[in-house]
Amino acid sequence: MESKKLLVTTDFSDVSFGALSYAAKMKENQITLLSILQTGNVPPDLLKQMPDPNAIQGYREKVLEQTKEKLESIANQFFTDTNVKTDVVVCDEDVAAEICTYAKNNAIDMIVMTGQGRGALGSLFVGSTVQKVLRMTSVPVLVIPKATE
Repeated sequence: MESKKLLVTTDFSDVSFGALSYAAKMKENQITLLSILQTGNVPPDLLKQMPDPNAIQGYREKVLEQTKEKLESIANQFFTDTNVKTDVVVCDEDVAAEICTYAKNNAIDMIVMTGQGRGALGSLFVGSTVQKVLRMTSVPVLVIPKATE
């Protein structure tokens, strides 16, 4: 079987670890773990009131570094026998769009995500990010169901 380039997304929630567990079984593939950080803009009026407006940039850099370290730790935990690439993408707005763009720009063969049911009809639906990715990409998407307890 030909090796495929898999993109596995995580937001570090317990639910997202289902996709990591599943992908860890697919050792013959090239795997990239991806986490998306949304920057969020601070309103200009609020920045004017801050004693040190540059503190926001410092905080963002610290969060980015911590996210990279956490992703590396998870890669080592789930993928002990596999060479796994990790990447953190910073975006301003749409997480789903960033996932799709990343998959396209990196010639990804399959996106692996965990579906997260919501409410009483949770088994019929998946999370909004998954729905957007399914609509926006031409790359196959493997949706791992949320584990039931």
